Amino acid sequence: MKKHVWIALFGLFGLLAVECQAQTLRWTSFEHLTDSLRKERRPVLVFIHTDWCTYCKMMELRTFADQQVVSKLHEKFYCVRLNAEDAQPITFLQRTYKFKPTGVKTGVHELAQVLGTENGKLSYPTTVFFDQYLQLQGRVVGALETKRLEKALDLFIENSMEVGNK
Repeated sequence: MKKHVWIALFGLFGLLAVECQAQTLRWTSFEHLTDSLRKERRPVLVFIHTDWCTYCKMMELRTFADQQVVSKLHEKFYCVRLNAEDAQPITFLQRTYKFKPTGVKTGVHELAQVLGTENGKLSYPTTVFFDQYLQLQGRVVGALETKRLEKALDLFIENSMEVGNK
């Protein structure tokens, strides 16, 4: 019986050790983005989400937890999370955006509307890509599974390198 307990404990500690070694995605804020871009120019990924969005949570728990995605994002991008219902003003590209109430305890942040609206509609999650000079390159509406985001990152990196080499 003791032998089984020790084996179970070693297995548990082994799993915890592997879990601790896993990298988690480092998000930055719009507030710190300008400083980061001054140090090193990189493309920017903006993840527009809400606290109640199930697909947003799925992306955070699966897609943004995948080690290959995390590695690519750490190496090549700055990543910013934008809660579309956050009440704090955000300054981006020298303009301050605010929360716009739409009812009792409801509303949307102006920056989320500006960045995420496509065909007149803001959906969650939306992933927005900027180049290293903060020029909007595109957005993907809806949840991105790991392989789809990896493919989008690879295409973005490849196209950025082509533009940079011209």
